[in-house]
Amino acid sequence: MPFQNRALKKDKITSQNLVLGALSYTTDYGRRFKLESVSVHASVAITETITITLDSANGSNYDEVLSTVDLVAEQDFVFRPQGELNLQVGDEIKIQCTNANTTGTVFLTVKASELTA
Repeated sequence: MPFQNRALKKDKITSQNLVLGALSYTTDYGRRFKLESVSVHASVAITETITITLDSANGSNYDEVLSTVDLVAEQDFVFRPQGELNLQVGDEIKIQCTNANTTGTVFLTVKASELTA
């Protein structure tokens, strides 16, 4: 039986002052879910690299980089998977943002839907 999409789960949110360090955040759903989007907004235009990785339940040999973008004097980035990205129990999403220029604060929002069998 295929998975059925249900309502959106509560957003996962966090922020990081890039003066203090780089952003490194991993979701903690602990259940099956469908990744809807990852949004990063910066308080000022930043020049940094954002990386979004599937942290596989099968171990680091199975982790996949889903997206990498180099922002150049930009404030916003939104990642939406092409097609459906249905994840199993133990799979999580890791989001990183460098702090090479040590300026501004980034605000992260991860949107996902719950999956049921």
